[in-house]
Parts: sequence; structure tokens; C-alpha cells
Amino acid sequence: MSEELKDTASSKYETDVGVHVTIPMDYAGIDGDYRFTSDEVSAYILDEKVDASVLRAYDLRILPMAMLMYLFSALDRGNVSNAKSDHLDTDLHFHGNQYNIMLTVFYVPFCVCAYPGTFLTKKYGAHIMLPLYMTGWGVMAMCNAAVKNFAQCLAVRLLLGIFEGCFGASLIMYLACFYTRSELGKRMAAWYSMVPHGSGAFSGLLSYGLFQVHSKLKGWQLLFLIEGGLTLIAASMSYAVLPTYPHKARFLSPAQKTAGVMRLLRDSSNQVGSLLTWREWIEPAKEWETWAWGLYCLFYGVANQTASTFLTQIVGRFGFSTVKTNLLTVGPYSCATFVLWLFVWSSDRQRERTFHVMCANALVVIGSITLACLPATDHKAGYFCTFLIASGSFVPSCLFQSFAQNNTTKENSKAFRSSVMNFGSNAGGIVTANIFLQRFAPHYVTPLIVSAAIAGTGIVYLGCLRMYMVIDNKRRNKAQGVNWTSLDVPTSALVDGKKNPSFRHFL
Repeated sequence: MSEELKDTASSKYETDVGVHVTIPMDYAGIDGDYRFTSDEVSAYILDEKVDASVLRAYDLRILPMAMLMYLFSALDRGNVSNAKSDHLDTDLHFHGNQYNIMLTVFYVPFCVCAYPGTFLTKKYGAHIMLPLYMTGWGVMAMCNAAVKNFAQCLAVRLLLGIFEGCFGASLIMYLACFYTRSELGKRMAAWYSMVPHGSGAFSGLLSYGLFQVHSKLKGWQLLFLIEGGLTLIAASMSYAVLPTYPHKARFLSPAQKTAGVMRLLRDSSNQVGSLLTWREWIEPAKEWETWAWGLYCLFYGVANQTASTFLTQIVGRFGFSTVKTNLLTVGPYSCATFVLWLFVWSSDRQRERTFHVMCANALVVIGSITLACLPATDHKAGYFCTFLIASGSFVPSCLFQSFAQNNTTKENSKAFRSSVMNFGSNAGGIVTANIFLQRFAPHYVTPLIVSAAIAGTGIVYLGCLRMYMVIDNKRRNKAQGVNWTSLDVPTSALVDGKKNPSFRHFL
């Protein structure tokens, strides 16, 4: 390291006994474990160039891999909608509501496994567990092409739900181990945009092509084989690329490793890469906010899973061919990706989450009610409504999850809260699977009205939650005689989270 960099990459401060201490940027903390005292964290001056280089390294190495992984998660989770449009249910001799039962069986472990998934990921490392989860669901996706009846399909979807359930919350927790609160929104948008792009636009285009191929295999079988095989390739790549924590990243220099740890410590907590204990993991269960956030996730999860799993069937109400129906799903999903980025950009710019999420809920309400009231023959207006439904469905997945991470200051607490929230959002799939029943096809009027009512309830619920946080912030400011927002809270106050009087809710 040059002398000039040494000068700018260190921080001097005076201790209680009057001794001047210098913290170099390549300082590895107590016993080389990258743990720092509150004084060291507060006194540390983060060099802007080094900080920018760390963020750039994450965006070039970690974020693209996270996006690719979530792309295949979305593909292998949502392709059953495309497969149904190619007569998967009739080829496997489904009858009655067996298709909906199959979806429900998938979503039950998909919800429940968020808890053991985040625990195992934190315990053994994301660089091991995330690729392992991917391998599991990739194999199951390929096996889905070989099933011959309802029972076999049910078993495969059950196992697929287990691996997918372990993955989702773990990836959220993993990104929070590298990015600060102000950075997390855009990065989560990047990989959440893989849902409309992955399970929607890309899968729709792929289905459009594969369903026109003439072979011994059905189109839906080719879809499962190709997407499952690509998932296995991505899993092997992720194992080679992903680090566990900033100080374990081989692509960072010693100075960058320290900067990577310090920027997180100054943003939210007092330790990075800490060992997980059961008591610490379960501690957030004592706080009512954890369950309040999880309940709201159920409200937005219904709309999210409606767009992810049933948009192809909703578009099918217009009576077009299988190939054209899959092609028509590309437009709403592509629009949803653009709207997601627009909302995230605005949310990060204004440092505000809840109003943006409520506006997205409103799009779902308007689109669903309007579509339910329109005649099926009105293709143009009806198709426009699918754009509104898709555009509003995916925003809360990103911004509300980011909102919860922004208000969670302890690293280990993020694991359990991510699990609770993923349980809630994924449970929306169970609700959706049991309202979009075959007897309501092809117009799905009743399911659309129910979905709109749930999204409307979410608006009211989130408004009440925001009101509580605003009142609590004002109460804390009045007690301390200041006018702080979450941006003004000192690092030392974040160690204890809400228990510290200086804590402020991020709205």
C-alpha cells in the first residue's frame, strides 16, 4: 500500500485516556477476526474511493450471481403455469381440483422450509448451502419431466418446494451481509426483477418456442428438462463464485475487506460474520413487529403468486391458442420489471418504503376489479388490466422485504425475520392455489375479486403499521429533544435496536 493511501485509509481518534490511536484500513480487528469495538467503528473514516471499489466489486461478482440464481428459482417455481397451458394436467390425467392440490402441496414446504433454510445457511455458510439448494430443485425440475401421473407429480413438487423454500429467505439474508440499508433496495430489486423476467417474460418466450418443437417429448417436458439442466449449471457456478462474508471474499484486498466490514458495522450492527446460536436466531420471535411484518407479507403474497402462477391462465380467458397465450404473457411481465425499477429508484431516492408499497397494492386492486367486471370479449381493456396486476404484484416483494431489513439492526436477527416474512409471502401461494379453482375458469371473476380484497386489506394494514412507526419516532424525538430520522441515528444506538431510545424506524 502506498504512503498516500495509508494516510487516507486510516482514522485517528483520542481515547478516554488521551492516547491517539490509528486504525489502518487493513486492520483485521480483534485477533484477526474483523470484530471492532464501538469506539473503533465510530472513529473509523471510510475512504470514498475504497468504499466505491468495494461496492463495485460486490456488484460485479456477487449481485450478478444472485440474480442468476433467483432467475432459475423463479423459472423452476413458476413454469408449471406454462406447462398447464400445454395440457400438463390432461396428459397426467388430472381431474377435479388436482392441479390446485399439486400447487398447495408445493407451497406448504415452500413456506415452512424458510426457517430451517436460513438457519442452515447461517450455520454452514451461504457459499455451500445456496448452491446445494439449487442443485436439489434443479434435479427435481428435471424429474418433473418424467412423471406419469398425479401421485408422481405430487411427490416431485413436494421436494421442489422444500429446496426452493430453503433458498428464498437465505438469499435475502445473504445480500444483507454485504450491502448497507441504503444500497439494499436497488440490489434486491435487481434479483427480484428476475421473477417477472424469469418466471414471466423469459419463461413465456421459452415456452412459446418449445411448444412449437416437434419431438417425442411433450412441450412441457422439454421445458422442465431444459430449465432444470440450466439450474444445475448455475449451481456449480455459484459454488465457485460466492463468498460467505466481506472479510472472506477472495476478490477483496485486505483494505477492502476491512472497509467492507466497517461500512456494515457503521450502518446497522456491531459484528459481521458472527456465529449463530439458537437463542440469537429465535430472539426476534419475542417482538411483535416480526409477526406484524409477516402478516402483511401474506397480503401481498396473494397478488404476487397470482401473477407468478396464474397469469397465463388469466390471459387464457381471451380464448387464444396455447402458443399465443404464452407469448402474450411477455408484455405484462416486462412492464412489471420496468415498474419495479421505477418504484425502487423512487423509494431509494426518497428514503421511503411504505407509501410506495401501498401504491403498488392499489395497482393490483384496480387491475383485478376492472378485469373481473369486464366481459371476456373485451380483449384490449382486459389485457391492459393484466399489466396493472403484474406491475403491482412484484413491487412489495422487493420494497417491503428491504423495509424489514432496514429496521433490523442485528445481523443474526435478520435470519429469523426473513424466514417469517418469506413464510407469509409464500403462504399467499396456498391461498391463491385454493381460490383460482377450475370451476371458476376461464374468466376467474370470483378469484380476481378475492385477490383485490386481500390487496386492499394490505393497504389499510400497512397504513396502520406506518402510523405506529411515525408516532413512535415522534415520541422518541420528544423524549430526547431532537428531530432525528433513521439516517441520524449513531452506530452505537443500533447495537441494541429498538431497545435503545435513540433508535428510529425507517419508514
